[in-house]
Amino acid sequence: MTLLLTLLLTAIPVFGSRILLPELTGPHNVGLRNLELVDYGRVDPFSPSGSPRDLMVTLFYPTSDASSKHLPLAPQFSPAVASHVDDVLSLTSGTAASLTTRAHLNAPLDAEVAGAPVVLFSHGFGFTRGLYTALLQDLASWGWVAVAVDHPYDAGMVEYPDGRVVPARNWSWPLDPPVRKLALDTRTADLLFVLKQLSNTVGQRDGLHVQDAKEAYENHTLGSIFNTSRVVALGHSFGGATAVETLLNSSAVIAATDLDGFLYGPVVRLGTDKPVLVLGFPEHYATDDETAAPGWPALHGWKRDFTVIGTVHESYTDYSVFADILGGEGPKAGTVAGKRMIQIQRTYINAFFGKFLSSIDDNGFLNRNDTLFPEVSLRRS
Repeated sequence: MTLLLTLLLTAIPVFGSRILLPELTGPHNVGLRNLELVDYGRVDPFSPSGSPRDLMVTLFYPTSDASSKHLPLAPQFSPAVASHVDDVLSLTSGTAASLTTRAHLNAPLDAEVAGAPVVLFSHGFGFTRGLYTALLQDLASWGWVAVAVDHPYDAGMVEYPDGRVVPARNWSWPLDPPVRKLALDTRTADLLFVLKQLSNTVGQRDGLHVQDAKEAYENHTLGSIFNTSRVVALGHSFGGATAVETLLNSSAVIAATDLDGFLYGPVVRLGTDKPVLVLGFPEHYATDDETAAPGWPALHGWKRDFTVIGTVHESYTDYSVFADILGGEGPKAGTVAGKRMIQIQRTYINAFFGKFLSSIDDNGFLNRNDTLFPEVSLRRS
């Protein structure tokens, strides 16, 4: 998509060297916090040195205007990851470093969201957690706590607070089946380790306190603040397979959304009765790949498979948003505009997770095509 410079300057919020992601659509301001979580009980199978599995995690969570407005907006990427994104997308050097979220860095939690529902997020193979920020921050503005996890060695680039960087290993897709199985098992363990940490120690160790909370919440763990006993999982591509796989591995994960990802692993063999929502582009039948069959029949419970006309695989990342806000320099990602892609994904994810996590009636929205979303078609159920 190419925009005239005059239109670009009037339509895109640019402050100094910052380029802002789209505005939030929900009733809450959003906070963002980056955490390093090390699983000392698990050797990283992909680490050349055999070190413990070392994860970077971003929390997007609701916060109040009063407690966040004086705090800076967080950059979308850390410095090394920003440089990596520039290289991968052939952007002018420094462009990705200027991309800025709508989330306030290290803002306190809003006391009104005690018990907020948690969404565990897994990125696509070769992507990074930061490439889904526009969607995840918008979900947080509607009351969700979105927890995005980088999977080292298959994430394009992971940067740690001490400056260490871990690039992706020299793999290409499709992975050999044994490597794919190990990667899927490792990713699934990553999500469940993070969930355990949210339930136990993250709040105390990293000081993520509730703003203006009652004494009962002061210095409590995140498990006292968020509802970690019933959560949902979300992922793109190989991350979608990871999200569905968690359904087999934790009773706490009660539903999963797969954004344009094939199904792999034990869930294909053993099946699951838990609900699954699939969103994908028309030519990529997420559950019909011959090497992943019989993925769709293995989903024994509530299931819906929607396609979004005009999308490609990368439409389910922030690429389409970049195409909007960077004009001609942005990557091509289908014909659906970035803000519209965020609206579509957020609406369907909200309806699905709300239905099964919070018992919110969707009034049949997920059982049909809807005139408000003519580009979205129910493929099968």
